[in-house]
Amino acid sequence: MARPGPVPCASPITVFERAWVLGILVRAGVPVGAPEPVLTELRAAVGPSGAATAPGLPADADTTAVALYALARLGRAPGVGPLAGFDTGRHFCTWPGEDGASLTTNAHVLDALGEQPSGPGVTGARRRVTEWLVERQQPDGRWEDRWHASACYATYAVLLALADHAPDGTARAAVERGVAWLLDTQRPDGSWGLWHGTAEETAYAVLALAGAGRSGDARIAAALARGRRRLSELDGCDDEPALWHDKDLYRPTQIVRAAVLAASGRAVEAGPTMIRIA
Repeated sequence: MARPGPVPCASPITVFERAWVLGILVRAGVPVGAPEPVLTELRAAVGPSGAATAPGLPADADTTAVALYALARLGRAPGVGPLAGFDTGRHFCTWPGEDGASLTTNAHVLDALGEQPSGPGVTGARRRVTEWLVERQQPDGRWEDRWHASACYATYAVLLALADHAPDGTARAAVERGVAWLLDTQRPDGSWGLWHGTAEETAYAVLALAGAGRSGDARIAAALARGRRRLSELDGCDDEPALWHDKDLYRPTQIVRAAVLAASGRAVEAGPTMIRIA
């Protein structure tokens, strides 16, 4: 039945939300206590042609890759066969025939590929995607993408994928440039943000520096301490902007919440009951 009023474009996001939340938490070392039905449903959402944001929508490489990564990290690896239909031979498209290309989609594909056993096909695809991502780094060290207003999100996604899964350390120089950009763009109050400091963008920067920065680097340690301290002050603010792009701007609350908790360290301390994954 038709109802009056606006209809949000990015709804529903069932599979997308579960995959991103699980992927963020397991990557940060959070002991995830996902209920068995959630894992079973997420696995069932990945068909031969990939996974869709939610039932009834077309499969896309972004949701497919993040779901495959999360499932692999949780011991449910289904392989990367569902990504084959998105491989253009140079990079992976979000949808076949799309206009343009997404850096974060390809970062997530690299994550999924990196969780698979090495072999000619997987290693070759990892190398191709790595080169494609490195070529698209901005001169100042950041990455930007079509699905999010802030470069913090794209830089976080690409930095961690390259740091964790680029073959033979081939992307180390690009990673170091990305880390330097994050260090240079931290605000005086310890936050990060496109227009002003936000919990979401600060969380991405903290997770990226913690995961991709060189351990023992005093400047990185100081930036992380300042960032986490500011994050604890920003957490719970109700005026956070909608930064995610679809046909309109939106804010996937549970995904942002997972990033903030993972970056703050409180999710690790509290264990699997900190976030309810339903």
